[in-house]
Amino acid sequence: MKKLVQDNKARLLEILPLVNHYKSRLDSLGEWWGKIALIGKINSLNVAATILADMEETKGKFSELQHNLIHNLLEENLKKLILSDTSIAQVAIDVLIRNLFERTADVGFLATDDDIREFLTTPEVDDDNLVFIENRLSEYVKKYSVYDEIIILDARGSVRAHLDKNNPVTFSSDPLIEETLNTEKDYVETFKHSDLQPGQENSLVYSCKITRTNDAHSPVLGILCLCFRFDDEMNGIFSNLMQSSDHSTMMIMDNQDKVIASNNTNEIPVGTRFPKNSGSQIITYRDKECFISTTMTNGYQGFYGLGWGGQVVTRIDTVFGQNTENVAMDVSTETMGQSSLFSAELKEIWKDSIDINEDLSLVVLNGKITAARKKATEFMPVLEAIKQIGEDTASIFDASINNLLSTVISSLLSDARFLAALAVDIMDRNLYERANDCRWWALTSAFRRILLNGKLSDADIETVTEILAYINDLYTVYTNLYLYDKSGRILAVSNDEENHIIGKMLDEQTGASATLKIHDSQQYAVSAFVKTPLYSDRHTYIYNAPITSLDTPEKTVGGIGIVFDSEPQFKDMLTEVLPRDEKGRVMDNCFAVFTDRAGSIISVAHNSGLKVGDKLNIDNRYFHIENGFKHSEIIQYNDSDYALGVAVSKGYREYKTTEDYSNDVLAFVFTPF
Repeated sequence: MKKLVQDNKARLLEILPLVNHYKSRLDSLGEWWGKIALIGKINSLNVAATILADMEETKGKFSELQHNLIHNLLEENLKKLILSDTSIAQVAIDVLIRNLFERTADVGFLATDDDIREFLTTPEVDDDNLVFIENRLSEYVKKYSVYDEIIILDARGSVRAHLDKNNPVTFSSDPLIEETLNTEKDYVETFKHSDLQPGQENSLVYSCKITRTNDAHSPVLGILCLCFRFDDEMNGIFSNLMQSSDHSTMMIMDNQDKVIASNNTNEIPVGTRFPKNSGSQIITYRDKECFISTTMTNGYQGFYGLGWGGQVVTRIDTVFGQNTENVAMDVSTETMGQSSLFSAELKEIWKDSIDINEDLSLVVLNGKITAARKKATEFMPVLEAIKQIGEDTASIFDASINNLLSTVISSLLSDARFLAALAVDIMDRNLYERANDCRWWALTSAFRRILLNGKLSDADIETVTEILAYINDLYTVYTNLYLYDKSGRILAVSNDEENHIIGKMLDEQTGASATLKIHDSQQYAVSAFVKTPLYSDRHTYIYNAPITSLDTPEKTVGGIGIVFDSEPQFKDMLTEVLPRDEKGRVMDNCFAVFTDRAGSIISVAHNSGLKVGDKLNIDNRYFHIENGFKHSEIIQYNDSDYALGVAVSKGYREYKTTEDYSNDVLAFVFTPF
């Protein structure tokens, strides 16, 4: 940061008008001081030389302090911009990677679907077979609307079935086919132009071998390709992170330093190449100087995707002219000393300015006494002028630091709102996947066929247990998956450590009773967020979906329950949004909380004094904020001052936006100062 300021100081002064204003005023006062001191030397020979020397020394101290102040004002303003841009770039890539991680599990599970395997082994596919499998894929996309195409190919690249009727593909020679057939990996992730979707510039495809059985050496039947709605997803991410008034452009970069998504394609089109070195720098783009901040993904559960990064480019001739909230602040010595908002250097400058001005007052007082003793009345105006210059200089120091504090607090409030909204967005995105998972797994043909029989044999139990365990291995955000019959009795579990619950009846709070009343594969039920023995007497959500008969889809024969591992998952979401310093560490004493409308804590990060299930002791008005809204203000909480950001969930895609499920969650982000 210091080097960036030092190398670009003159340019930064040009684009920071207020800092430049303070510098001009201080320079002018310095020149006036010099003239007054010269007049004093000429006309006040009777005054002791030490008085003039002391004044000159004080002027030198002020000049040095002025230089340090201007440098620190530049640095603090620049740091505010860079931390904000870096945070947005980091969030953009990490939210995307979280989403794409789910796709890697989807393709692995769907590739083992028995109906797809049977379809590929059928020698001659008739219209009924094709309609059945296309309906099967359509059911999948109804639940996972993140895909715009699903393609089933045989091992030679011929398309056997696909969803998008506007897609003319019948055969693919894309190298990803050969790569998928020969890979030892669980899936192949590809982003480029593909003949699988010839009408698109680029396709993000997750492909996986379809084998006869789950055995690693089983014969290959074909390939499954899930085509992700990349542009649609990026538009959603960009709209959440960037406002229309922003003077910045946000991009996702591939591992070749090429822009693959941009929120402003007029300013920075897809395909543009930018340097992707991590960190921040000043570059020239289209004859305009810009700050560019770049981050690589932190990954999610060991998944890092294709080596992409997030990047924000901000034109420096516009950014510092943006309006900020008018936060009136008066800086006191106590505020400066205790505040974590200012650097140690700025605190020292503030302290030194007070000390120097006090020294100057003593020098002036001593000069007045000496002048009176020697009857040097002509020196009195000089002393008064020097005193006034000192007061004016101190006033400029006060004004500049007050303005900086106001700017920083305005930024804190804006960031707090942004981070709170981001937290609930991440939660909604994550739980959207849970609502999809339970409904899709409930359509597993083996489950539907076996539960129809009523009484399960040992072989049946073994079959469904293996399927549940396989799913749970792919989807690691669950502690357990279980199957239950139409009376609500647990038949099988995915986690061996939960075998003791087999045979037990599920109570109403698990959501099982509501699920067994559902007769539509698009619907599901979710438990309240309460303690449950199904999660070691901790609080969590259990997502449920009805299992219906293959022959009579309106007939419910049982259900599936999936136990979300809420404790670490929610805590990670909150930790991810907490404000960080230049080294990426969570800032001291920040914390974040999820609550429900009643104020009951769902999760907390970085505050050991708050527990899940407790009430958040805060003004009740926050719990009545409307869905999708966010708010921030300065509050006192537990005798400390915080910039508080609060936001209420609004749903994601179809989740909590189509009257499928109602569960308002609030996120609170506390940043101390």
